[in-house]
Amino acid sequence: MEKCEISSGSVVLSGRQTFIVLQKNAGSFVGCPLVYEGEPVHRADVVLEWHELVDAGLSRLDVRCRSIPCQRSVLSARVIGRIAPETLSRVALRAEREQTQRNVETLARKGAGPRDRPRHKPVRAVWLEGGMMMSRREASLRAV
Repeated sequence: MEKCEISSGSVVLSGRQTFIVLQKNAGSFVGCPLVYEGEPVHRADVVLEWHELVDAGLSRLDVRCRSIPCQRSVLSARVIGRIAPETLSRVALRAEREQTQRNVETLARKGAGPRDRPRHKPVRAVWLEGGMMMSRREASLRAV
């Protein structure tokens, strides 16, 4: 298969990573990577049935789709199969939800919430006594 045949639903090999193409742009595509069962489970993972993997032209059946959209160049991709439209819609829906969750988390990390106020370090009282710096606790221990 040629590079120009890449479209939504194509399963492509880009470098060493296999992707399900969600959308093709001018010189690139947006896709979700396929990961093997040895990888830790992620909230964005979509379990693919064995018949969906066989239809996609994959030889391994211990694969799931990590619905985190990635952009790759069309020049580095080689089509190896296609998935059914129902499977594509399932992956695309999960990818959209994951991107929405990531956007919310990014906004929360930037401080767009109640944690927006500056935090000050606590002040420690220190005295100079006999040329030594002592905290209140040390001073009270010496007094005893």
